[in-house]
Amino acid sequence: RMTEQSGQPAHTIHKLLEPKMVDGKFVFKRNAKRPIEANLILLDELSMTDTWLMARFLNAVAPGTRLILVGDFNQLPSIGPGNVLKDMIACGLIPCAELTIIKRQDEGLIVRNAHHIKNGDDIEINNVDGSDFLFIEHDDEAKVHKTILDLVCDTLPNREGCDPLRDIQIIAPLRKRTSLSCEALNAAFQDRFNPGPEPAGTAMRVGDKVIQMKNDYELGVINGDIGFVSDIDKKNRKLHVAFENPERLVEFALWENDLQLAYAVTVHKFQGSEARVIVMPIHKCLGTFLMQRNLLYTAISRAQDLCVLVGQRSEIPKIIKRNQQQRRHTRLREMIQEL
Repeated sequence: RMTEQSGQPAHTIHKLLEPKMVDGKFVFKRNAKRPIEANLILLDELSMTDTWLMARFLNAVAPGTRLILVGDFNQLPSIGPGNVLKDMIACGLIPCAELTIIKRQDEGLIVRNAHHIKNGDDIEINNVDGSDFLFIEHDDEAKVHKTILDLVCDTLPNREGCDPLRDIQIIAPLRKRTSLSCEALNAAFQDRFNPGPEPAGTAMRVGDKVIQMKNDYELGVINGDIGFVSDIDKKNRKLHVAFENPERLVEFALWENDLQLAYAVTVHKFQGSEARVIVMPIHKCLGTFLMQRNLLYTAISRAQDLCVLVGQRSEIPKIIKRNQQQRRHTRLREMIQEL
């Protein structure tokens, strides 16, 4: 996405640091003795970077290199330990600029509601034709599930003229446990979009939308890459997946791989990505631990053209009031100030 928007080559931090396998573990070729060869490095989506990776990145930045860090601390913090972006801003020693004008979307409800959520206010709803933000209200969990299925398979492709698999992405807070989790939604959408028998030992079928769950530099795939199963070779126990951006065909072991269905993915997994249309369930069955202000803010800001929330309208103010997940006690701020 960065390459598309900037016209310049872009890499993940891991790839920039040139990983290699040593005794079954990843180590980086780029370090203080062999730093990154660049006069200027622009690092985006810093909120997703944990302390372990940031330490190794900074260790590989040569003295004299200009470093520009970009991120949104209102989004979800890194899955790994730390709160790097927020601590670096809070230390008061690093020059900072806050961008208050959003360039990514037109001034519609997606933008306004992102501001409302960030400020702790309730969202606006205007369910009219042409609106870029819709809320379809249902209290019943089963009806929410069915509505999402119908929206993605029929209503939105017919109304928006979009590809249900490439243009629409369902995101959910939970991987398991409820009918509105990624696991349950993926099973339902697989049966709807891609019915048929599964090869023994795998949940994948030819044509399935899948996501890579871990970095695998030997195969050339990284955590979060989304593609489509193009072939399953049962005889040789191989599975082929066609990925985009960049286009490539990757061969996996049929059973021992890090692929999962991706008709629905978690908000955490989709952070840093975008889709034309985002669909997300909102329901009390999803619990309170993850249903926080920063998760909702991150979720709706993934939508480029249209965001559709389905479920209990009464849950939205409760979610926005929950802001505890941002409280991580790291001491990074104090350690920077002591330098």
